[in-house]
Amino acid sequence: AADTKMNVLPDGYAVSRRSDFIIYSVEAANIEKVVAMYGPATKMGATVAGQTSVKEPEIRAFEKHLPPDVHIVTCHSMHGPNVNTKGQPLVVMRHRSDQASFEKVVRILQSLESEMVFLSYSDHDRITADTQAATHLAFLSMGTTWKVMSQFPWENPSYIGGIENVKTLMTLRIFSNKWHVYAGLAMMNPSAKAQVRQYARSVSDLFKLMIREKEDEFRNRIK
Repeated sequence: AADTKMNVLPDGYAVSRRSDFIIYSVEAANIEKVVAMYGPATKMGATVAGQTSVKEPEIRAFEKHLPPDVHIVTCHSMHGPNVNTKGQPLVVMRHRSDQASFEKVVRILQSLESEMVFLSYSDHDRITADTQAATHLAFLSMGTTWKVMSQFPWENPSYIGGIENVKTLMTLRIFSNKWHVYAGLAMMNPSAKAQVRQYARSVSDLFKLMIREKEDEFRNRIK
């Protein structure tokens, strides 16, 4: 508008042509398509980051579609979209940049007042897989089970009190967000494949023990 300092550009291509710092805040499942569309137009010497929860597909897209003279310093806020960024962990990953570009990104991200942690993108994905993938998959499984049963967990005496309340609240929190926020951690993170595979194997083994009424073996397995 003529009476403001805001200039709305027609598309991402026009933004890429003139921006010194760009953050791709899109789902991990769509990062390849979006970077392929606008990445080649990135301004010479600009710095590009992403806010996807899984970094391997993001870095692969950046390396494939960004010009070689573009710097890559990406990040990931380790909390949900409705959480105040102040004091929350923020992972910063320097992948391809000079020192000046890296320091510029750090200065910009300092405005979030988050606690910065500096890792490689591969370490980020490995740690995320180790700490979140199987856990989130378990909560997603519980929520799906309650849906299939057509029953709210607080209507079942088995889910009342103590740790059961925590499990219920965590499940509701996960299901209240967009699907890609948590599902992407398991489906698109190469480091999570082993954990997800083991989770599925363990659930299957426990179910077999239950239907065969192998109580002692079941108890020994879950101890």
